[in-house]
Amino acid sequence: MPKGKKPKKAHCCVGGCNNDDRYPDNYKYHSHVTTMEFFNFTTSASKRVIWIRNVQKGRLDFFDPKPGTFICANHFKDGKPTPENPHPTEFMTKLSNEHGSTPKKKKKPAERTTPASETFQSEEELSDLDFHYLSEGSESEPETAHPDFTFEIVATEGMVSFYTGLPDSRTFELLYDYLRPKAKNMNYWKGEAQRAGEETPSVKRGPKRKLQLEEELLLTLMRLRLGLFVEDLAVRFKVSHSLVTQIFSTWVRFMSRELNWMIMWPSRGQIQLELPEAFRKIYPKVRCIIDCTEVFTETPSALDIQATLWSDYKHHSTMKFLVAVTPNGAPCYVSPCYGGRATDKFIVKDCGFLNFVEPYDQIMADRGFKIKDELLMRNAYLCIPPSTKAGSQMVPREVQETSRIANVRIYVEQAIGRLKRFNILKNELPINCLPLCDDLVQVVCALTCLQDPPCV
Repeated sequence: MPKGKKPKKAHCCVGGCNNDDRYPDNYKYHSHVTTMEFFNFTTSASKRVIWIRNVQKGRLDFFDPKPGTFICANHFKDGKPTPENPHPTEFMTKLSNEHGSTPKKKKKPAERTTPASETFQSEEELSDLDFHYLSEGSESEPETAHPDFTFEIVATEGMVSFYTGLPDSRTFELLYDYLRPKAKNMNYWKGEAQRAGEETPSVKRGPKRKLQLEEELLLTLMRLRLGLFVEDLAVRFKVSHSLVTQIFSTWVRFMSRELNWMIMWPSRGQIQLELPEAFRKIYPKVRCIIDCTEVFTETPSALDIQATLWSDYKHHSTMKFLVAVTPNGAPCYVSPCYGGRATDKFIVKDCGFLNFVEPYDQIMADRGFKIKDELLMRNAYLCIPPSTKAGSQMVPREVQETSRIANVRIYVEQAIGRLKRFNILKNELPINCLPLCDDLVQVVCALTCLQDPPCV
């Protein structure tokens, strides 16, 4: 990008920034800027999309840059566009309406019935989803809630991993860009009543969004990563408690369907290509390592649900699911959730995992998985530590075998540990999240695939 030389009538286009080269005495310098310069708006197609999106955050009007549009040095991390930081990301505030129209006073809406012209026909039936999309032409500008907590603040403070569970800002941007085309037409989930309404030929136009899509995604990731209460998120994002619940429920269901492809069952050839040395010498035919993990839940009031969720092992109400990882530690299968009373053997037989097993596969597990006969029916083998009768002692060969299996089974424990870094699964799961548990586990498992690869 050509460096600006104080062009004539250069005014910064960022909302809330009044730097203008005609009034150098009124320049406002931020701490990282020593010389005030103005830079032409980028003409690069790939960069232009990001620049427009970032500048739009601070403006109330629709931003369409024209030739002669400039951004001052205050908004670049290095005081100017550099190869390391080419985009304007600093102080892209939403606090000014100088570039937009004057906000109108709110008037009490008059009661009226919705005319037939304000309804629309759904373009296609989405019966396999638990939520529906607005038609492409019905997208409306959000009535922004102007939260004090934004992704820009998280990225500036270098806290992306802490708040979202993603490794860096670039990963968040890629995830957002992947989800945005469908998310922008997504309506909030409103429970089973909404599903019943979808059977009718037409539905009413949904409400305008209070948050930007990027802020909704941030809210969802923060609750998954930190396990924050609904009340906390409502204060941070300046919206109601019910809206936080709607946003979270909608995005979890949506992301579960859009990201489930990340949890893939690899072919035997792919496993052999990336087989760690520890397996190659002793267990060359291992296809995956399986284990079950439990997540504490609030105790329900209904006695039948209490009985289903009660875990004799944890002495608490829990939900339980099966996780399978490849020998290099990548998740390749996650089962639906079951009540804590379900046994490991029952989950393996019921969840459909055995349908992926091929002849001559070797499945590594713990002693609790009594599935040797089920695997033999598929001409596959079970690799578990040897068992001994009560009161008897292991022979040296069995001790050595137990040690070898324990040394390589650590990879599935590490994979489960990465899942539990998301506090939604580490803390006690609220009762109102139980209908979402299958989707929650799928989304968290997919997000771990976006993290740095495990050290094997």
